[in-house]
Amino acid sequence: MNFLQKFLATLALLILPGTLFAETAEQQALDAIQSQYEKILTFEADFIQKSYVKMMNQTQSVEGQVQIKKPGRMRWVYGAPDTQILISNEKTLWLYVPDEEQATKVPVESIYSSNTPALFLAGKGKLTQAFNVESVSHENQNIIVTLVPKSADQGLARLVLIADKKNYQITGSTVYDKLGNKTEIRFNRIRVNQEIPEEQFQLKTPPGVEILDYTQTP
Repeated sequence: MNFLQKFLATLALLILPGTLFAETAEQQALDAIQSQYEKILTFEADFIQKSYVKMMNQTQSVEGQVQIKKPGRMRWVYGAPDTQILISNEKTLWLYVPDEEQATKVPVESIYSSNTPALFLAGKGKLTQAFNVESVSHENQNIIVTLVPKSADQGLARLVLIADKKNYQITGSTVYDKLGNKTEIRFNRIRVNQEIPEEQFQLKTPPGVEILDYTQTP
């Protein structure tokens, strides 16, 4: 699973559309989580991401900040050791790597057409169209929801959501792929429904940065 796939799968958690599950005792908690989603127009947080790469048997950690504004506008800044900035403004998705002086520009629809979780970022599709619920459990102050993809051709093997019991706010996730890799992310200093300027979702690079533009490719 590449960087964009893992990233988009993680972000899908923040702006899911529609009703998730039918009413049952455990699924009432999921309905409460969904209700919390629907109240979120903007989301900002610091995060810690840990990625386990099975082939190398190594875990890499990175900290950063995220800003999301419905529908589909987002900005993720990943810090050292591999500083990266990923921005989407609905029409275009940018991945900027300052150390390489290079930015990649792709049309958002090309990502959506090939990666199911990205549909949620655009406010399209429903989680239950792509995933089945494996389990819902409670652990300390958290609600843990484990989902498995319905389609066998997806790179994802399992998706785990973590929400706060008190307010049903998503506080993290873990994404497992079919190669045995794992990407874990935890949010802190969460701020919701605060104004975020539109300019935050426009990429500005210094002179000399190479632009790989795939938006003009037929």
